[in-house]
Amino acid sequence: MSKSLLDALASEAWSVSAVMFDLNDMLDDEGRPVSERRADAVVRAGVEMEMRQCPYAGIRHGKWMNASALMQLSRHYDAVMDEMAAFRRQAAGVTASWDDLLAGVLDQLARPAIHLLQRRDARGPVPARIAVGHKLAAGFFGVMRDLHERLALGADLPVSVATFLDLVEQTTALVGPAEVCAGSPQMIRNTCSTLIEGADRAAVSLEATRLELARCLGLQVQIGIFWRLYDRRHLWGLIHGETRQWLRPSNMFLVRKLERAVDEVPALAPPPAAAARLPAALDAASRQRLAGALGDAADPLTLADDLRIAEQLLAQPGSAIAYAGPAAPFALTVARYLNCHRIVTDELWRLEHRLRALVGWTAPAPIRLGGTVFPLPQALPWYELVVGRRIGESGYLTGSSAGMRTRAA
Repeated sequence: MSKSLLDALASEAWSVSAVMFDLNDMLDDEGRPVSERRADAVVRAGVEMEMRQCPYAGIRHGKWMNASALMQLSRHYDAVMDEMAAFRRQAAGVTASWDDLLAGVLDQLARPAIHLLQRRDARGPVPARIAVGHKLAAGFFGVMRDLHERLALGADLPVSVATFLDLVEQTTALVGPAEVCAGSPQMIRNTCSTLIEGADRAAVSLEATRLELARCLGLQVQIGIFWRLYDRRHLWGLIHGETRQWLRPSNMFLVRKLERAVDEVPALAPPPAAAARLPAALDAASRQRLAGALGDAADPLTLADDLRIAEQLLAQPGSAIAYAGPAAPFALTVARYLNCHRIVTDELWRLEHRLRALVGWTAPAPIRLGGTVFPLPQALPWYELVVGRRIGESGYLTGSSAGMRTRAA
């Protein structure tokens, strides 16, 4: 069973986003895996998987496609399109933004998780129509997330079916060799038109809470994108920037680890995110805090504790990776990173509490954000190795010692 769902039911650490992407062992009421090709092997056992060669043009032509999954999708397709069109109308009216459309995709993607959470159900099954909406949205979500990363970097992309389909072609999402069950080109275009233009379909009324759930999830995903871009720049600074020349690993394992990172992290400095592109739906105070943190422009007074701790730790010998350069500038870099980490997680947690209330979850429990919403920090483990201390639950360097403290001869 889903570990994230079981954690929620047991009041352990969980989040809505964690449950969303942890349904690989769940079946729908027609006996098909909710996650289809991502489902655990034991769940796929005994499920009809009629494989045919893909007839559609492009790089997926001739690849094996799961015809059984596509047949189920076809049966429930119209009902899912009616809901998608209704969401588009109710959420955006005449003119939709990319933020509205991200929420529309997340509405369908989250339905199985919301269904199970609202019913406190760890076993399912999930209604097949809900499962089909999830499967349809899964491919579109990857495209939408890529699109929002481009927006976060300052790109101007007109809201249109043509823009979306151009991105589909560029990324080979939906039509790539791993997505051969995504349907015919006509079905893909029709789904795009329904999502983006709100086709004239059967009238369906959606609960207001459903719209708010999707919008909260959309805000979480967008903030997570900004965090990933910020974290990427700090990682580059450690591996390829001026900091690299001052790093002294204490043993050959870390020497090789650093060498691998030099090969794996692109040498070209990543561009900064455009803080002005933070989601418009955020309140003014949240936008200001996030913009300052993501731009490494926080008030120095707010960094005082981090600066003091970082400088003290850098002055102590025996860290796993010693830093031999000027301490003050590096301590400031660490302080800014930790400050941003706290502000981002605080905002994500605030949204998570709202999500729990919307699904009727009142039992107090810790939060464990899903990796799609809060991408695993890449720069943080390196900072911890250099200062010799792990980040604590408070978000400050108050945790246990990090890495090996004995220097090699």
